[in-house]
Parts: sequence; C-alpha cells; structure tokens
Amino acid sequence: MVDDEERLVKKAKAGNSRAFGQLVQKYQDMILALGFDLLGNYDDAKDLAQEVFIRAFEKLNMFQERSRFSTWLYRIAVNHATDLHRARQKNPHQPLEDTVDSDISETIHSTTPEDQIETDELNLHVKKALEKLALNQRTAVALRYFHQKSSAEIAEIMGCNVNTVRIHIHRAMGKLKRHLRAFKTK
Repeated sequence: MVDDEERLVKKAKAGNSRAFGQLVQKYQDMILALGFDLLGNYDDAKDLAQEVFIRAFEKLNMFQERSRFSTWLYRIAVNHATDLHRARQKNPHQPLEDTVDSDISETIHSTTPEDQIETDELNLHVKKALEKLALNQRTAVALRYFHQKSSAEIAEIMGCNVNTVRIHIHRAMGKLKRHLRAFKTK
C-alpha cells in the first residue's frame, strides 16, 4: 500500500492530476474525520478538508517524502485547524452546536429508547468535554484514540517531541475523566 502511495505521489508531482485525485479519494474521509474531531462541526470539517487538499496540491513539490503522504496531510490539517481555532478566539462567533451530530447518533444502535437517550447524553457530554480541551490536547487525543496513531506519528504530525505528546494525552485524559465523572454523578 505504501508503494502504491509513493507511486501516486511521484506521478502527482510530475503533474498527473488523476494521480492526485486518487490520493484525494484515498485520504478524504480520513481528513474529514480528523477535521470533525478537531473542530467539532461537520461543515467546518468539510471546509478544512477542502482547504487541506488545495494546500497539498499547491505545495506538493515541497513534500520531501521523508514521511508518509498521509502524515503530511495530517500535519497540514492540524496546522489549518490551529489557524481556524486562533481565528475563532480573535473573532468568536456562535458556539458549536449543543446537540450530538446526526452522523454520530445514527451510528449508535440501542435496544430501547431509554438506552438511546442515555447514549446521546453521554456522547453530548464527551463532545463538550473534548471541546473544553486545549487544541493541542484535543489534537493528540483525537490522533491517538480516533485515528490510532502512535506517539511518534503524533509528534511528527504536531511538530513536537514524543514526550510532549504523552504529556498532552495524559493531561487531556485527566480533564476528560474529571468532566465525565461530574456527568456520572448527576
């Protein structure tokens, strides 16, 4: 699979737009999911994914192939999400939705309406807890637990060292546990 990726990257660098299109198809769901994990909003995630592939296309000749293409895309996505987060802090607009995204709730199968309500409530609290994390902590948690990346891969994507990644995850998990513990006692 890596050989196929390398072949497509080389073709795309040589100007083959069809090869770049195949790379987009291969990774668009992954980048969209990461965008949602980091931004918490499907529309923002779609915009982020589109911007990531535009930037990747424009900067493709700068990709030095020291890492996997997917890792490079993750890095672009994390950087763009960070830029969006900073812009939101400077110009805050309406808060993120307070309801569980319909795509998430549709994937949950429960046996009773009571179970569904409890699951929806828990998902809402998890989403709110994730939104309260600092972006670097949310990024590290999302990459580890939603995208199954190793600490070394996360460090490369985030542009920091492995120990910093571990600290982000440790602190984030402590905050998430405290927030969810408060939910359980209600």
